[in-house]
Amino acid sequence: MANNRKRVALIGKIGSGKTTLMQRLNEEELKYSKTQMVSYYDDFIDTPGEFIELPFFSRQAINITMDAGLVILVCSCMDSQNAFSPNFIHTYNIPSIGVITKTDLPECNIKRSRNLLIYAGINPKHIYVVSSYNGEGIHDLEAAIHHYMEPHRNK
Repeated sequence: MANNRKRVALIGKIGSGKTTLMQRLNEEELKYSKTQMVSYYDDFIDTPGEFIELPFFSRQAINITMDAGLVILVCSCMDSQNAFSPNFIHTYNIPSIGVITKTDLPECNIKRSRNLLIYAGINPKHIYVVSSYNGEGIHDLEAAIHHYMEPHRNK
């Protein structure tokens, strides 16, 4: 059977920084682009924020992880409202990590975002604080992704 688990799925609210994070991890030019549909790339699956915010799409979010070996739950440190149900991440039967984005902005609240990710079921030891713009925390995140994905990508 073919191994479809060679990609990382990025899931989070609208405007949480999923696409920008993916661009940074792929060493591409950072440019804002609203994700309108699920986009498959060599190493990533970029999902629209509506998958989290609108219950109608929740099954779609589950389906796309069939092609992923890791789920990254992305939460902007600018978010003041929770969009994740309790233990949301346990819906997925694959490893998961949390990423707090936009830490370069002065109004960010990392503690609140960390609590939202923990509420969603992310292990506190697997939460990474990053800025896609200045590169803070990206190296540690890349190492974590490599740790989880290397077994899938070598098959």
